[in-house]
Amino acid sequence: MTSRVEDIYDPAATSDFIHIVRVDLVSTPVIKVLFDDGVERTVDFSPVIARSKWFRTLDVPTTFETVEVINNGRALQWVTGADYCADALRILGDEQLAAKGKTA
Repeated sequence: MTSRVEDIYDPAATSDFIHIVRVDLVSTPVIKVLFDDGVERTVDFSPVIARSKWFRTLDVPTTFETVEVINNGRALQWVTGADYCADALRILGDEQLAAKGKTA
C-alpha cells in the first residue's frame, strides 16, 4: 500500500489520543517513533530545526540525543525544553512518508 496525502493522520478524525510508545535515535536530526496504534515512523526534524529558532539547538547531536518521551507519551522533549506533541509528530512523519511515496 502506498502512502498518500489522504493517509496522513488527522487528530480531529478520531476520539482517541495518540501516544508515543518509544523513540529511538537514528542520527541527528532523525528519530524513529513507535506510536500506540502500532504505526512506526522515521521522522527527520531538519525542516522543523530550519524554520524555528526554538528548535535550532537540536541541530547539535549531543542536544538532539537527549530526546525523551514525556506526558505519558503525548510529547517528546529535549534538554533545552523544546517539546513536540505526539499529534504533530505523527502528522510530520506521515507527511514525510507521503512526500517520499513510500509504503506505509
